Amino acid sequence: MFKRDFHHLREYRMRRLLAWIFLAFSLLMITGVIVYSFQTGIIHGFGGRSTNTQSIPGFSQGSDSPCTTTHSAGDSLLEISSGGVKRSFVLHLPTAYSQQALPLVINYHGYDSSAAKYESYTNMGAEADKANFIVVFPQGALDNNTPQPKPSWNAGIGAGGPTGLTDDVQFTRDMLSYLEKNYCIDSHRIYVTGYSIGGSMAYRIACEMSSQIAALATVEGAFYHIPPGGCQASRAVPVLEIHSLADQYAPYNGSSARDLISVPAFLNLWFSIDQCNANASQTIFHKADVTGYKWSKCTNGTIVEHYKISDGGHVWAGSFTPIPNLGYTTHTIDANVVIWNFFSGLKS
Repeated sequence: MFKRDFHHLREYRMRRLLAWIFLAFSLLMITGVIVYSFQTGIIHGFGGRSTNTQSIPGFSQGSDSPCTTTHSAGDSLLEISSGGVKRSFVLHLPTAYSQQALPLVINYHGYDSSAAKYESYTNMGAEADKANFIVVFPQGALDNNTPQPKPSWNAGIGAGGPTGLTDDVQFTRDMLSYLEKNYCIDSHRIYVTGYSIGGSMAYRIACEMSSQIAALATVEGAFYHIPPGGCQASRAVPVLEIHSLADQYAPYNGSSARDLISVPAFLNLWFSIDQCNANASQTIFHKADVTGYKWSKCTNGTIVEHYKISDGGHVWAGSFTPIPNLGYTTHTIDANVVIWNFFSGLKS
């Protein structure tokens, strides 16, 4: 009798213990769901953040650090006000974008183009996904071309005067300020690049914002004179230049009729700024129609590189979107890969 009662008591206590364990586990699960809902905004009004706030120009998202604010990978078309003018840009966040501060590449399109078309043409977003960096494609403002104004950049002074009507240096400053406030960006790894007149815009930014720019790269750059007294970089800036000898629109040897600077003159300018030994070049790449050169005997470890394409046109090297009227597109190199390999080891 005693044994039977003892067994019943032990079974009762075991069932009661299991019931308490199950109840505690259930409460723990319910609490977790509630906390998660608050944090993600599923339950509104308790700490949730709306992703729509990223479309409000010029404002950081609440009191959170940009690196704790959630953004979706991929493309976003964003707008800000700069100098009283509405300006836009396409921002591409890599697939692995999270709470780690990432490098930023600013990539300026060519004349009479758009940020969206240029992103597709260069396909730099795919390289950003592979290498895990952020890339932004600013949109140029309309010029005074007649009879139809076209998107351009105020990159400098050509034979016809200024190449644009708006202050694109200030636009870049405002865009960069907005991005640094709202996204997780490594402020020591901000790079500029561009194609055609976009290359000249990137050149001007490297000169006028050199304290913020870690490196410059240009592809078939149409280099204009920067007013009033040329490039006034406050520090040495690493430079990569990719150019075809057969470019008819931004000639390798410049154009007196359009007042375009030649590629050799452009490189010599940076040899002077970066205090390089111009006679100490080395060949770092040679394959088919492309030869790459490097000047590494410069001040403070700065480097200058130049990739010379013998038969390419006024095109983005490696692009899978041919533009026959602009010339042959080489696939010996991919400008995206060459540019990122150059940028990746450099900091401001």
